Amino acid sequence: MKKVCTLVAAAFIAAFVYASWQNNDIVLSEYTYESDKIGPEFDGFKIVQVSDLHSKMFGEHSSILLSMIKEQSPDIIVVTGDMVDERHRGLDTTLEFTREAVKIAPVYFVTGNHEELLAPIKREAFISGMTEAGAVFLNNETVYITRGGERISLSGIRDCDLYSGYLWDIVPKNGGMAILLSHRPQLAADYAEAGADLTFCGHAHGGQLRLPFVGGVFAPDQGLFPEYTEGIHYFGESATVISRGLGSSSFPIRLNNRPELVAVTLKSGTVE
Repeated sequence: MKKVCTLVAAAFIAAFVYASWQNNDIVLSEYTYESDKIGPEFDGFKIVQVSDLHSKMFGEHSSILLSMIKEQSPDIIVVTGDMVDERHRGLDTTLEFTREAVKIAPVYFVTGNHEELLAPIKREAFISGMTEAGAVFLNNETVYITRGGERISLSGIRDCDLYSGYLWDIVPKNGGMAILLSHRPQLAADYAEAGADLTFCGHAHGGQLRLPFVGGVFAPDQGLFPEYTEGIHYFGESATVISRGLGSSSFPIRLNNRPELVAVTLKSGTVE
């Protein structure tokens, strides 16, 4: 009996250590998006995506996460929502991270459901804190990034306005390369239909628990065995990149689903 108890205790300890590693060891996922809308000036342009941090800190002052981002030498950093979570550390961790991230590359962000669920005064404190840190808030609007006479558009939709119809208006229809930031991935096909060539999303947390040959088990808004939880999904020549995110929310455990940093490199050519 004593031997059985020892084995059970050892199994629990091993499971705890494994789960702790799973929840705290960041993996880098790299993709290439190729399109004839990408001119030579933007060939090799690198975008790093940060999503669903939920006020989590990787290393003292987020040093581990910041170091990983810096190693990628990104041209821009895009943030696709749920950076804060009132149940955890509040705003300070995220704002401190952002103040350092903007020293690496320009940062653009949209809100997720957790920012929109904040009390109005805290929501505005988050948005103003991010912009004061140097990040650009894409509040149902578009900015243009220019290089050597070429440009690409970067649009963002606020999570609370996702179903309001703004989506169909904010993505430019001028024939140029159009990038969109939106928190929720379940509308991946709609983003392509709205005119986005490349969309970045988060929200699904990779399905929280990932099973071999099955994938994610559950995602908010999609339920059991969701379709859109990670990776790059193509809709004709358009693509949606879904980050598994970095932190956790109400369910704190990630299984076979390490925190993820995403890097996408643009390539001039034709989508295959």
